[in-house]
Amino acid sequence: MDKAIRPLVLTWLALLALLATTAGCALLRLGWLNTAISLAIALAKALLVAIVFMRLKRAPALLRLAAVTGAVMLALLFGLAMTDFATRAEPGAPWQQPATVAPRLGSGPG
Repeated sequence: MDKAIRPLVLTWLALLALLATTAGCALLRLGWLNTAISLAIALAKALLVAIVFMRLKRAPALLRLAAVTGAVMLALLFGLAMTDFATRAEPGAPWQQPATVAPRLGSGPG
């Protein structure tokens, strides 16, 4: 295998393995842990794509700074959204017995 293609193929295989792991994790009943595991796997996949396919490892410093700035801004937006969600009081609606509706047969009166 060519020296330039090998990292790309290995990264592709790693992404496929992480995809299979995500699909397998979705089938398990782990409660809130499913979300945490899926987000961790998504982060790993995003890092693989950024480092290998976007070539951030060998990119100029300004490009790496722009990528880090974007990631920090995304983390800030998620953090602010979670803060808003955590501090918002949800008023409880009073419970009502659902009305039973008898089915109507036909479309005309009577």
